[in-house]
Amino acid sequence: MNDEEMLALKRPIIDACIKSAQKNGWSDAMGLLRGTLFLESESMSLDTLAEKTGYSKTTVRSNMNFLENLGMAHRVVDLAGKRRHDKQHRYALETDVEAMRPVVLSAVREEIHSILRALNQVEKNLAAHSSEAEKTSAIMRKTRQFYEEMDRVMELMNHYTLKELIEVLESKKK
Repeated sequence: MNDEEMLALKRPIIDACIKSAQKNGWSDAMGLLRGTLFLESESMSLDTLAEKTGYSKTTVRSNMNFLENLGMAHRVVDLAGKRRHDKQHRYALETDVEAMRPVVLSAVREEIHSILRALNQVEKNLAAHSSEAEKTSAIMRKTRQFYEEMDRVMELMNHYTLKELIEVLESKKK
């Protein structure tokens, strides 16, 4: 199977990663790089990532550093390359579930806190307009309650591994 055929098979995950990057305010390059690494069995060099994505090595390096800082990718030590004094970085997508969990929880909590801050601001804005405040107060209370409860759920999830959470939830389902 050639590279184009393989790319066509992987396209849905690449598209999903690009869409996720856009939603988070990140570059399309970051999404494409993440998607490119997603189904790779081996780490990839900057040169290979640049070749596969069409981005410059500088763009690849800066976006991979960002993904690495987020905890979504990691550098792989290439002992064979070190012996050859090859300083080429190799990257792989993070696949450790427990390493990825804080990344996902952080993104969700950031969204929750953003909405809660906005709700606070709207309440302050409406305080001067009592007739409008009365109309929206019930909606605001329900919305605030939902986001505060979701924040509590996310905080509780920080205290358990995914395996422990699944076991607890599965036991409650019975």
